[in-house]
Amino acid sequence: MIKLTSQEIQLINFFEKKTKARVKDCINEEEGITFIVEKGDIGLAIGKGGQKIKKIKDEIGKEIHVYEYADNEADFIKNLFFPIKIDKVEINGKEAKVFIDPKQKKRAIGKQGKKINNVKKIIIRHYDIQNIKIV
Repeated sequence: MIKLTSQEIQLINFFEKKTKARVKDCINEEEGITFIVEKGDIGLAIGKGGQKIKKIKDEIGKEIHVYEYADNEADFIKNLFFPIKIDKVEINGKEAKVFIDPKQKKRAIGKQGKKINNVKKIIIRHYDIQNIKIV
């Protein structure tokens, strides 16, 4: 079960009013805010050319990240890595192997592991996956 702070609930309400997208989760951290929107609402959340996100970022004064939820682990992991193309995701118990073009591996991990750590943090909140390996 996901636990939200009162500030995260306020951020969800603010984001939903601004975008009309339905928010499933919000993670508020010093580096930025991550919103997980319901399946099919990513377009509403981002807006044409990313205008809604830019406007919200300016109003809040923090970096904003938006990902679309999926009903299964593999699709959700693919969404969390977007725009990186994922060839395949294998789930084995509490571990996920993500198969990516070797040229995209560095981008999937991110500077100092930031991207992969963020994906791990989000997937643990929504599914019982404890580790993700980039293959």
